[in-house]
Amino acid sequence: MRSAFVTSQCAVLAVFFLASCSLRVSDDGDDTVGHSSTIGSGASDSGKPPSGSGSSASSSTSGGGGDPSTASVSAGSSTGAGGDDSSAASTSSSATAASSSASSSSATGGGDGCYAEAHEPSASLADLKSAYTSSGWLTSMLKVLDRRFDNGWFVVDTMKNDPWLKNELPSYYSMKTWSGMIEAIDTACHEETHGYDFDQALKTPGKHVYFHGQGQAVVVPKLDFFPRSEILAEVQAGGSVTTSYDKTYLTGSQGSYGFVFLGDELTAYINGLACVTAVVDHLDQGSSFRDGVASHLYYLETYLRVARTKHPSLYATWKADASWQKFVRLAWARGRYWYALALPSPLLGSKDGPIWARVEAASNRDEIALFTGEDPDVVACKP
Repeated sequence: MRSAFVTSQCAVLAVFFLASCSLRVSDDGDDTVGHSSTIGSGASDSGKPPSGSGSSASSSTSGGGGDPSTASVSAGSSTGAGGDDSSAASTSSSATAASSSASSSSATGGGDGCYAEAHEPSASLADLKSAYTSSGWLTSMLKVLDRRFDNGWFVVDTMKNDPWLKNELPSYYSMKTWSGMIEAIDTACHEETHGYDFDQALKTPGKHVYFHGQGQAVVVPKLDFFPRSEILAEVQAGGSVTTSYDKTYLTGSQGSYGFVFLGDELTAYINGLACVTAVVDHLDQGSSFRDGVASHLYYLETYLRVARTKHPSLYATWKADASWQKFVRLAWARGRYWYALALPSPLLGSKDGPIWARVEAASNRDEIALFTGEDPDVVACKP
């Protein structure tokens, strides 16, 4: 969906932008993917990017198994498919306690000593809402995030001069209203996570950067990852629960990319969900916010299994790398933490129950244990 994230740098590096696609949730709850061959127009049928499914700007300046050797922008979202136990129609009971710290989260973090992120869900926004003007939408968004969720504020503030944020995001949402600006927060945080990650990666050739919060950016080496299309059959085994996400991320040109970009999507989905969860009391309409996080955690588990069973040399290198260990542990902990916080609100999910049942399936959780050497619940608590 993004046409650019740092125009000047992209020009210097001869970055080529690819066609984009996006997901929206239609009135009947079905996921719909809209495609565009015109750079920068990648809106869905509804004329705006998908809430809770965000498109992605993906760029790479150095190759690495399956990832494009030249920087490229890829946008997309969908709803992934499933692959090992039955696709239960309801969220597993452990989803309610996906991260035990979530239930006790507050501005000061988890009271039980488990992983938590500082946020102020009850901070008043009344004065900002009453003074809101469409011309000052970005200033208002930053003030909202500053009060509610510091990590969201940091990434959007860092990228506030991104031409896509200032010029294109407003074309997808009705910034004339407060509710329109609130609705756009998920996409802003999702997309500017990509912008931040790839902007920082340009400064570290041969490596990628994942923004997990202030002071928690993980820098990893690009490994010879296999195309993520290889996980499609396992993801869909036993019946599909993430179909439209699969179409976007595991097939076509994106299916030819490796894990570096898939990891960036997981990070962006988590950050988007975190931002919108922090302002859910001001959200007027729902979408598939939780679905994207659940799908990409499931992709993570499946990619780990395929790497372990079919690419043992890569898996051994991946597992032995301390920075990649840090990424997997943080992504698992953060995804579960924010999913649990978002779970009580019907506005923050669409069809995530069956997807989360796949995430919680023992055979999938085992991959987190095999990779990290610890029980998945321990990793979620102490990444």
